Amino acid sequence: MMTGYPDAPVPEAQSVAVPHRHRTYGVVARDGGWCVTLDSCATRPFPDQAAALRIARQLQRQADGLNHAETETKA
Repeated sequence: MMTGYPDAPVPEAQSVAVPHRHRTYGVVARDGGWCVTLDSCATRPFPDQAAALRIARQLQRQADGLNHAETETKA
């Protein structure tokens, strides 16, 4: 168990927001179904393409909303 206080001061939180990069979600066929992808990562397979597309579109809307809200605060 550690006790005591840190020697260095605790840094203050950054007040400048770090911009997010644009994300593009996709859907690919894999063994066992359809997967939602982002960069080189993929979800577990969904049983049908419609379900994977629905999730990919929802994630894309959320990501675009975050990027849009971020650009509004900069203006």
